[in-house]
Amino acid sequence: MLPARLNLAPTTIADLCRKTKKPLRGLFCYNRQMKNFFFLILGLIIIGGSVFLFFGQTPIGKSEVKIIKINDVSIEVEVADTYETRKLGLSGKPDLPDGTGMFFIFETPDQYGFWMKDMNFAIDIVWIDENLRVVNVERGVLPETFPQVFYPNKAVKYVLELPAGAAVKYRIDVGAVVQ
Repeated sequence: MLPARLNLAPTTIADLCRKTKKPLRGLFCYNRQMKNFFFLILGLIIIGGSVFLFFGQTPIGKSEVKIIKINDVSIEVEVADTYETRKLGLSGKPDLPDGTGMFFIFETPDQYGFWMKDMNFAIDIVWIDENLRVVNVERGVLPETFPQVFYPNKAVKYVLELPAGAAVKYRIDVGAVVQ
């Protein structure tokens, strides 16, 4: 035998409000459970969105890594080919491991200047023309030289920053060709 009346859960917000004897205000009945539930969902949305923004996007300054060769020496370089990556450069990085560097690529040849703003270590700066030939090398540039700006003696399309001493170690001088 079936009971005369089944105790079913409320099917609408209005039914819930009638059951809890709370007045219906707009679309929702206002009670502590609904308020807590709303803020729980809102908090989860904010946390989920923050996690997505933090892990889901490539941070500025992360760029592709390539291998270039100068004088038969392979160097792993981080490519800086956008305004943002060129502007940031190596600033703020704690060091630059041996055998690595940063390779700046510009749209058009010009006499691009470099400074040591927010740098934590000395570097060698190698200016390279559009034919991939080294036209100028500045060795052992110290962070303390900021705000001095270093310029090449000719228009260049590429600039390579290496750890201080790498230009001597790899025999990089004017006329060397980058592959």
